[in-house]
Amino acid sequence: MQGTLKKIIADIGKGVIAPCYLIHGDEEYLVTDALDRLIDAILPPDQRDFNLFYLEGENEDVDALCDSLRMSPLIPGRKVVVVRNTRLLYSRALSTDIIQEITSHLENDPSRALRAFHALMEVAGWSLEDMKGGQWRNISDEDWRKATGDAGGADRGEWIPRVLELCDRLTVPRGGNRKDTDRLEEALLEGLPAGNCLVMTAAVVDKRKKLFKGITDAGVVLSFAKTKGESGKKTLLMDRAADALAKQGKRLTPDALLALGGKTGFDLRGSMQEIEKLIAYVGDRETIDRNDIDAVVEKTAEDSVFDLTGAVVERDATAALEILGQLLDQGVNHIMILTMIAREVRFLLQGHLLLASGEIPPVRPRMDYGGFQAGIYPAVKALAAKHKGAWLATQHPYVVYNALRNAGRFSREELIGHLHRLAELDRAMKSSGADPVLALRRLLIGMCRAPGQGG
Repeated sequence: MQGTLKKIIADIGKGVIAPCYLIHGDEEYLVTDALDRLIDAILPPDQRDFNLFYLEGENEDVDALCDSLRMSPLIPGRKVVVVRNTRLLYSRALSTDIIQEITSHLENDPSRALRAFHALMEVAGWSLEDMKGGQWRNISDEDWRKATGDAGGADRGEWIPRVLELCDRLTVPRGGNRKDTDRLEEALLEGLPAGNCLVMTAAVVDKRKKLFKGITDAGVVLSFAKTKGESGKKTLLMDRAADALAKQGKRLTPDALLALGGKTGFDLRGSMQEIEKLIAYVGDRETIDRNDIDAVVEKTAEDSVFDLTGAVVERDATAALEILGQLLDQGVNHIMILTMIAREVRFLLQGHLLLASGEIPPVRPRMDYGGFQAGIYPAVKALAAKHKGAWLATQHPYVVYNALRNAGRFSREELIGHLHRLAELDRAMKSSGADPVLALRRLLIGMCRAPGQGG
């Protein structure tokens, strides 16, 4: 059955414990928080060393999981088996969601992106050997559509090379048997030994799978979908932050909340991690203000790319080279920097085309963000419904705002020329021994030159 966390905790307090719980959704912080609270309610701390078992989704094996669930606890009491990020409820129908997980975590959580990539290959029926050494280019559009339903097909050339680079640097264990889920469903429906409990988490699930129905019939399902829209994200962050801060006797000023959200994109998980740092930073002081945000919360790579493209827009080569150095010092890979620059140039070109189309009101170069949100963004948002993928109108409002107000600083021919140079540099970096840092510096210097300027 479907449930709410509050009711589930209350039922456990009355001794009513389901044999299994599934917590799913792409709001990772809420999923993790629900898991922690569920374990706290089910299992006393003094029993966890012997009666609490964790299994990661990439390592899960149905046979081993069933055997563990049917074994009695090591010491008298309840036994909880936790499977984090299960893949047992994945299917080819979820390819779009899995690819979204890959692309959205390439920068901030490479390990998670790589785990999702392995999950994609598993549901699509591919192997790593099908991808490496440029082999992924041999997958035709028709074969891609058959395997994924065309998920991520249009822009796969942008993210697959970056994931394959991660494969060379990071290792993700491969799991065992995930196919025989009927055995797990039977174990749950037949009933586990008294006191034994399975708790599973997942970012995405296919509700049409037989196992999902079995879990729903035998246990409890909790769902935490990611909040859409900046307003909803802001409200959720305010509520969660206020609760966490109140427990520590702290408060966040309104402008500090906005500054924090500006650096984290109002991402709940990232914001709450930063709040933990802020609580430690201010010590006995009750109020956390904007200065504390500036002092503690570092710029993300995406922030720095905004700065980098801003320097290019201003044709300030000195500033562009300095920011490039900062990105490299942060450990951002040169291919990723090139890809992010290309992404911003594409958005500038799309902004140029969008402004020329007459489908949105004119955008002044000095228009402030508030004016853009009130007067321009509603028209952009209406267009977003017509497009999918990496189209400018589907991006975060601040990304759209920057692209539209800066697009007029370049001619269409300039932007197309920059994209050609970026593509050539991408090929050169992947196929020759050229110094990538020197190549990036030359690229930025060239992009900062005024039209017709030699050198």
